[in-house]
Amino acid sequence: MMLADVSPAERAEFRPDEYTLDLSGPLKVYACIDSPVQIWSDSKQTYVDFGERTNVILGARSFHERPATTITTTAEPTDVMAAVSAFGSALKTTAPERSYSTLRGHPPRLELGDELHVPADFDKTEQNIQIEVPATLRHVFVATPLAYYLGADVTRGSSPQIVTDQEYAYSLDDSDGFESSVRRVLKQVFFLDCIVRTEGKTPLPLHERQVAEPALDFDVTEAYGQSLAERIETYLNVSYATVKPYLPYWRFETRCEPTPDHIEFLPFIANDLAIVSVEEDNTEPTLPDPVVEQAIEDFTRSDFDRSTQSRSIRGNTTVARSANSPQLPTIQQSWMGIGDAEITSTTPLAAYQNTIGRTPKDGPIEIEVICNDPDMREELESVNGTYGTREELPFDTTVHYDLSMDSLEAVLASKSDFLHYIGHIDADGFQCSDGKLDAATVDTVGAKAFLLNACQSHDQGLRLVETGSIGGIVTLGNVVNSGAVSVGIQIARLLNLGFPLYGALDVVRQENIVGQQYHMVGSGRTTIAQSETRMPNSCVLSHEEGDIDMDMNLYTSANVKRGSVFSPHIDSVGSYYVLPRKTGQISVTDSELTEFLDEALFPVIQDGKIEWSKDLLDEGI
Repeated sequence: MMLADVSPAERAEFRPDEYTLDLSGPLKVYACIDSPVQIWSDSKQTYVDFGERTNVILGARSFHERPATTITTTAEPTDVMAAVSAFGSALKTTAPERSYSTLRGHPPRLELGDELHVPADFDKTEQNIQIEVPATLRHVFVATPLAYYLGADVTRGSSPQIVTDQEYAYSLDDSDGFESSVRRVLKQVFFLDCIVRTEGKTPLPLHERQVAEPALDFDVTEAYGQSLAERIETYLNVSYATVKPYLPYWRFETRCEPTPDHIEFLPFIANDLAIVSVEEDNTEPTLPDPVVEQAIEDFTRSDFDRSTQSRSIRGNTTVARSANSPQLPTIQQSWMGIGDAEITSTTPLAAYQNTIGRTPKDGPIEIEVICNDPDMREELESVNGTYGTREELPFDTTVHYDLSMDSLEAVLASKSDFLHYIGHIDADGFQCSDGKLDAATVDTVGAKAFLLNACQSHDQGLRLVETGSIGGIVTLGNVVNSGAVSVGIQIARLLNLGFPLYGALDVVRQENIVGQQYHMVGSGRTTIAQSETRMPNSCVLSHEEGDIDMDMNLYTSANVKRGSVFSPHIDSVGSYYVLPRKTGQISVTDSELTEFLDEALFPVIQDGKIEWSKDLLDEGI
């Protein structure tokens, strides 16, 4: 039973007794004590005072972020159904608390083989929910995240529907089609679980419950005590139109082809609780020509004459694809950003496999910065002063100039947390002092993540993911040097603050049209540092007739996942929000805004420009 939640604005004191303190951050950490305790916070840290020396028992565990074992399946849809039916075994509970990411383990890995083999310990005997779908890979792919979250058995049926052991059936094929039906059910069930779980061990004051409960026609307390099948029926008896206005941003969608070479993506798609959109032809991302042309025109029209334009662009004026461009099975990850702008990533299976195979290392966060063009040292000098500016985190930044092919290959192969490349890239590879290095010829890449701030770097970036990296930011075509410098500096600053790749790109695009030319490869939720604010966030600030309104955009990342909760440290806000989402307009006083901005360094978007919380304080807001 939770006795209290101590917010930063509070000071709590408890008499001598046995207590368990939840101190969780990147790890689940608990402290067991038998003593009095006082807890309070300031803008920098939380204090726990026992009054005198006392014994403390610490317990810790990492999150279940890796598959525990492997299931072998053929490409036959019925075999894939059986494999997906075992995904729910990774759930720590089927109670509403499964909406907390810490209680959702990673589904088992899939491997294509000659016959189906599900290890005996994954044979679940009590599956009281079934999802019936036609025996096609398309139907199985779309249903996978929902089946995982419900712990459902996926079986063959003529018409898509959810069936429970209570003789309840719910059609998944309404007038908007199968994909839309599954999307709505997953969002609705997850959202209502987040509300109902507040009747359990964590009765937090949840914003979503406060605004949505009056519209619900069921009793939240009663729903918490129901069986899984009963609770699903209770949830789905509520119309989607009723809950839609209150849903957190789902934000994340995965597009894939219904082909056998995409089957092994399924456990990772399920783990992300992604909305799945099946496309017959998963083409490479393209940038609308008008956007490219406008960006280049905006940044070159002020040059002295047309002859200087070749020096203002990081590459050739013609976009070309390498003859040996990666021909890998990929999925398209898509996030909805600020203003509902789409941020996309081309993701090969290797991105997920590299995540599984990468283990935490001791020592500082290692950054490799490479500048292979002396005319681009402005960006180098700026980012070199950006990485490692956080006192509480040790960084080790190494700068490289004008590398040869062999030297660049050695840097790519060395273990690091982030690689920031500044220079030229074209269809033949990275420009070096003695030629061009094609990433396809590099056997091993040790960088966890990267920014290839050069023209046409998409294919080279995809190669880096295929041979060891988890994710990176690349370009789809030509980028103007002046705009690239600005983008590179801002991305460096955001990643240094713990933003995921997609969050950094989302913020940068608010100010710089050249940011529209940047794309991601691999996992867009990759981070290189913990967030200063625990939850990476940006703040849109507006002033109107003397009132101050702020709207926070909260991002998920590798360590902060869907279903987590967040409460901004503002005295007038006493509730928690489910991630990911926008908080909506929050009215604040001058003093509340000052305290909020002083809490940490984070981006503030005001009048279409990126500013920084500490800078606004220095300027008197």
